[in-house]
Amino acid sequence: MAYTVESQTNTPANHLRDALDKAERLVVQVSGQNVEELLLLLDQIEQRFAQLSSDGIDLRPEEVRWQSLLNRLDSKPERIVSAAAAAGGLAELRRRHPPADSFWWQLDSIVVDRRKRAVKRAVITLGGLVIAVALILWGINFFFPPNPQAVAMVEATNQIDRLITDQRWDEALAVVQQARQQLPDEPELAVWEAVLYERLGNAEGAASALEEAKALFGDNPVQLWITLGNDRMMVGDLDGADAAAQQAAALAPEEPMVTFLQGGIAEARGDIPRAIELFQKTSELAGDENAQLNVIARVRLGNLLQRPDAFTSPAATPTASPTPTP
Repeated sequence: MAYTVESQTNTPANHLRDALDKAERLVVQVSGQNVEELLLLLDQIEQRFAQLSSDGIDLRPEEVRWQSLLNRLDSKPERIVSAAAAAGGLAELRRRHPPADSFWWQLDSIVVDRRKRAVKRAVITLGGLVIAVALILWGINFFFPPNPQAVAMVEATNQIDRLITDQRWDEALAVVQQARQQLPDEPELAVWEAVLYERLGNAEGAASALEEAKALFGDNPVQLWITLGNDRMMVGDLDGADAAAQQAAALAPEEPMVTFLQGGIAEARGDIPRAIELFQKTSELAGDENAQLNVIARVRLGNLLQRPDAFTSPAATPTASPTPTP
């Protein structure tokens, strides 16, 4: 009786099931210490299936387990490759156990091939996106071409800002005058011409350009003074900027852009408490109607409140040569 039980336990089918049990455990916690054992065990399982299939034994449950095991290897080959790397690499393991022609011995090549295909797909996708964006931009420019005057204004403004940052007043004035030939009705350019003439000490040229700016701004004098104040502040003429801000405030005391300009002047002069007060007022005046300015004012306010001199009276701050109040 004992012999009968032992012979039934040691059947080839049971050996196959035991091998599947062990392989399923190893594949979950594969490492450099057991990866070689796992690969050889997979070879044995494959051979047992080949042997038993000719004997007419029903192995459908085992075949399901085997296919599940193979699917696990195929879906996460990197785990086997990583473990094999700790054991000398799959190439070395193949050398030790020829012919090693089943796919689990080739998982390193499979990983490399999949990565290449992934990169290729990414490149194709990226290339497609670039082409699509290019076509969209081409279509926009072709069917809805940008206003050449707007483009010229943006280019001129960028040049002016860069030259002013470097204090290259003559070159900035030349850019303004060239742009005005192409865009004679742009009031911002007329203001810049006036401010740069002031900076260069040409009072007559400044007065003439300012008169042209007033005419171009027409029935919006508040915007004229705000623009003039901002431009003067950019070239370092804080007294002139303050004079322009006072003109704007006299016309529109509740205009948030005016208090924002005044806050910037106070900050530039080092009067941080006054700047805080004005940026707070700007935020209140802007409210929801001018949400963008509200946010900008709050950011400026927050930055100033973090300064150690936030509530310290300012020392005298030198400014550029005074500009006559318009």
